[in-house]
Amino acid sequence: MAQSPDTRKKRLSTDEIASIARDINRVMFGGILQNLDDTLVTRGRSKGLKIYDELARDTHAYAVLQKRKLAVTARPWQVDAASESPRDTQAAELVTAQFKALGFDRLTRNLLDAQLKGFAVGEVMWDVRGAELVCARVKPRNARRFVFAEDETLRLITREHLMDGEALPGRKFIVHRFGDDESPYGLGLGNKLFWPVFFKRQDITFWLTFADKFGSPTAVGKYPAGAIKEEQKKLLDALAAIAQDAGIIVPDGMMIELLEVARTGSIDTYEKLARYMDEQMSECVLGESITTTPALTGLGSGVATVQNEVRKEIAQADADEVSETLNETLVRWIVDYNLPGAGYPTVWRNFEEQADLGAQATRDQSICEMGFRPSLEYINATYGDNWTEAPVGAGLPAIIGDQSGASPLKQPAFAEPAIAVAGATEDQVAIDQAAAEFSAEWEKLLGPRIDELVAMAESTGDLVTFRERLAELMKAAPSAALVESLERAGFTAHLLGRTSGN
Repeated sequence: MAQSPDTRKKRLSTDEIASIARDINRVMFGGILQNLDDTLVTRGRSKGLKIYDELARDTHAYAVLQKRKLAVTARPWQVDAASESPRDTQAAELVTAQFKALGFDRLTRNLLDAQLKGFAVGEVMWDVRGAELVCARVKPRNARRFVFAEDETLRLITREHLMDGEALPGRKFIVHRFGDDESPYGLGLGNKLFWPVFFKRQDITFWLTFADKFGSPTAVGKYPAGAIKEEQKKLLDALAAIAQDAGIIVPDGMMIELLEVARTGSIDTYEKLARYMDEQMSECVLGESITTTPALTGLGSGVATVQNEVRKEIAQADADEVSETLNETLVRWIVDYNLPGAGYPTVWRNFEEQADLGAQATRDQSICEMGFRPSLEYINATYGDNWTEAPVGAGLPAIIGDQSGASPLKQPAFAEPAIAVAGATEDQVAIDQAAAEFSAEWEKLLGPRIDELVAMAESTGDLVTFRERLAELMKAAPSAALVESLERAGFTAHLLGRTSGN
């Protein structure tokens, strides 16, 4: 029996039940939600989010954070219309023009600050230009200046409202969040990145003490028994002068010795710890470490390729999240103000990799050798639209057959010189045949040397050693068979030139 709309409405709950206001783990003070980031609570104290700004003072942390941002902004972006209707197309063109004018990559980079702090805020600066309301600029604002109310609305901390902040107008501030979707403050990478940076700084402090202690000997001054305070002070001044002056003088009867501290065990412990912390930063931010901290994994290893794929997946996820934020805020605001009722376009970044034309050409060549030939439309679509059919007998590769239906005497292989083409001169055919015969010997003559190079590359493990061994290998004389083949090729070419001239 069908249920009435009222019955279905009673059974369907449209209210939010497990709201953040009812979360017993959420701390609120004066109607303002508190950021429960554990690192901020235990280490931030009065600094708050400023401790995450200080993380970028570490050169490696700054490098990996920038690398993650640039992996997003380096990709091309575009705006797609909601439909093919003229009004929706006009809305997409409007958004595209405004995003280009305000600098879309700069806007994206500023919003990606949420990766470190959990959320980022941008203030939209509107401007009236003729009949159009334009987003002239989106100014980045420090996240430390904002709090969230119980209903998760953004509030600005001012001198008049130091605790609860003041309410903000709609369609004015863009908030991009990262990490924790449950909290309006998000959860940035700083929560985890703080500790490797902190431990690295402590390690370098001890490392500098170690270098100072073992880099120069400790001066020891000895004074005779019964020396008065003034004489002891003179000796102490002399010890202090050792670090600055080339020569010193001491009173008669006093002696200065240099104490060498004996070292035991490994002395690169501090460096290993610092590098390990750098690797932890890379894995925290990029999801991998090999692209920023090279390791001896051996040439030809697939580890670097796999880890770089992980980094690209993270970049695509970041781009999708920023695009989603903008599609829900700025894109809709621009359309509502200028073209109310139009379908909302969507902005996104393209992460599709370009096709490897070299591999594509090799595959097409193999297919052509099987008896097939590509169409002119396929060539233009795959390799660009600047190709035309070469006239048969013009001395150029006849990639496409006669479209009128008449086929040449022999269709040459794709991307290879024409060996026997209708209308070609006998000299040209002879040259092409000779070149094909000599080129067929390359694998037999150079195959062992190539195998030797590949084995050497895989065994050395690093470029420096490989380059040194390659220089030694180049000193070796070529094989007799290779020399003989080159001599025959040169003689044949010379002979063909002579007979062609006659």
